[in-house]
Amino acid sequence: MKMNLTELAASAGVDASRIEEYAKNGLLGENHSTTEFDDSDLYWIDMIQCFQDNGTSLDDLSGLLPRCRKGQTALTQVN
Repeated sequence: MKMNLTELAASAGVDASRIEEYAKNGLLGENHSTTEFDDSDLYWIDMIQCFQDNGTSLDDLSGLLPRCRKGQTALTQVN
């Protein structure tokens, strides 16, 4: 389901400015929009929050999340 920043922030329970920061820093994917989101973004925001709750910095996540995303893509591809 498509949603705007305000709707995503409400669904995720995260401040909209934080989500904008995630998007601008590439944590939601390369060249991600800061105005249009979908359900998969809820998953990644949850992942970011979990890592941050356990002490991982946004800087560290900027290197880690692309690897997670690549691994997830590989797992969901049908041969």
